[in-house]
Amino acid sequence: IWMDRVGSRRRFCVRMFFASTVILLGLPLMSAPDILPAAAQSISALIVCWTGYHLCEHFGVVALWSWFGDLVLHSIRGRFVGRRVAWMNAGKVLGIVVSATSAYFWQSYYESLGQPELRWIVFATLATIGALMMMLSVWPLTKMADPPSASEIGSRAAYYRLQELRQPFVDRDFRRLLCFGAWFSFSNGLTDTAVRVYQISVVQLSFSEKRILDSTSRGIQATLMPAVGKLADRRGNVTLLVFSQGLVAAALLFLLPASSDAKYWLIGTYGLWIAYAGTNVAMPNLMLQLSKAECSAAYTAAWFALSHLMYAVSALLGGLLFDWASKTWSTHLVGGFQLDHFSILILLGWLLRSLGMLWAARIREPK
Repeated sequence: IWMDRVGSRRRFCVRMFFASTVILLGLPLMSAPDILPAAAQSISALIVCWTGYHLCEHFGVVALWSWFGDLVLHSIRGRFVGRRVAWMNAGKVLGIVVSATSAYFWQSYYESLGQPELRWIVFATLATIGALMMMLSVWPLTKMADPPSASEIGSRAAYYRLQELRQPFVDRDFRRLLCFGAWFSFSNGLTDTAVRVYQISVVQLSFSEKRILDSTSRGIQATLMPAVGKLADRRGNVTLLVFSQGLVAAALLFLLPASSDAKYWLIGTYGLWIAYAGTNVAMPNLMLQLSKAECSAAYTAAWFALSHLMYAVSALLGGLLFDWASKTWSTHLVGGFQLDHFSILILLGWLLRSLGMLWAARIREPK
């Protein structure tokens, strides 16, 4: 409905992304010491800014993917998605390296001066620079072609748009993709807390070590994604999605023998997580392929809304489950293997993610 009022996906997308970066610029200012009279108010302002930033960004993302659906030919969408996600991953790796290096250097500098309380300036500066760079990234979108939309953006009444919101959920083929997306997000979110806390408290993985593993995995994914996109165009997305999901699930099993004295097992975890290259290409490509051109924005909105909502809900439930399990579940030895709340939740994560292969296999890809 909002896109109809603006009358152009390009204008709507640019405005939403620009608004998100403006809000993000306010985040370091609102959370700085002594700006607001109380710490609770600073935290509240931070939450409001962070929420507003993500909300505007997601509105822009919906318009962007609907726009891609008309802009990119069906025969090369896999290659397009592969290259796009590859560039995004490469940018994230570069950002991680630069921000981590800068933060370490400047924190050490302030500590050497005996002023560790000024470390917040480092994070505020990096956040500001990041927001300004994101603002600059909007500029190329203004130069992209804005072809006439099959969904007649800007020319249909709001009543018809509201009617179209139900279309993704009654479309049997797309509903199967939605079921997989919901399960994928739920299984990831439910055990995310256990996986993160396990790496910190049991394996004692330092921040720098985790950054190195994350960056290496993402970097390798970026190099593979263009080829993965070409494979998706030639062989299809469903088989690729099923195979990738199986590897991503199996990665959790390498966490079980890992410990502070055997961190090398995490190489197996992050190595198999390279399979996210297939997942992150196949899912958006299937979303575009299964969307109806006459209401593509509704399909895109349904996909992102459901998957993000499921992850948010399951992450909250996962935190509650972890707290309850850590207090009530006792440790048992099973065949010489120590079975505690961490290992049970990690095995649960592996099982749930593995079942995602069944949901993926039900998807019917258009010919």
